Amino acid sequence: MKPVIFFCIAFFASSLAIASPLPDKPHIYIEGSAEIEVIPNQMTISLGLSAENEDVGAAKQDVDKRSTSLLATLKSLAIESRDIATTALQVTPVYDYVEGKQVPRGSRVYRQVEVTLRNLENYGPLMQALVDAELSNTVDTRLAVTDEKAVSDEALVKALEDARARATNLVTSQGKKLGDVYSISEFDLRREETYFLTPNREVYGNAASVSATADRLMKSGEPFEPGVIRAKAKVYVVYLIK
Repeated sequence: MKPVIFFCIAFFASSLAIASPLPDKPHIYIEGSAEIEVIPNQMTISLGLSAENEDVGAAKQDVDKRSTSLLATLKSLAIESRDIATTALQVTPVYDYVEGKQVPRGSRVYRQVEVTLRNLENYGPLMQALVDAELSNTVDTRLAVTDEKAVSDEALVKALEDARARATNLVTSQGKKLGDVYSISEFDLRREETYFLTPNREVYGNAASVSATADRLMKSGEPFEPGVIRAKAKVYVVYLIK
């Protein structure tokens, strides 16, 4: 029985050694980070069409009519069907309260429309068309980049370059030379709660979301500037030391 126990302990110890993220040789564990800025090249516009009437059929007809008008406006701006998404009609009862009692007032019909604008030069004409047609009271816009993964990957590469530069500076200051890469990870492997690990990458923008009435946006008279979107990444690298 003892040889078996010894074998199990030895096997367990060797497994831990294999699974260790750090080598048993001189090494440096370094964190690299980067943040890059890109100009957004597309926008997602969300708006709602609603109507309220005692006759649910009349309310539906009103929303359908304005939906058709909206689609025609979008097509006139060369926005493709694949960039237009509409929800099914939502019908909810509307009530008044008279002397504490709930009294039916009619029905409210609502439809959400989401449009992806890939040519930001059409932002002004589109917003003006929405205002002129009184298609929606509230418009929500969100700026983005077409290939978010490519931007995120670029930030990741920059983070790796930062890690190597920092490691080189530290090792050189001690009269040593930087060796080969032992491991690269997007996770901080020194943390105990490894089951919570998630890649430390993010794409965000200061003005990525704007919610306002379409009428106010157009009356402000301010030129539309998309600003920038920032992509952040962080990596953890282990280098051997010569």
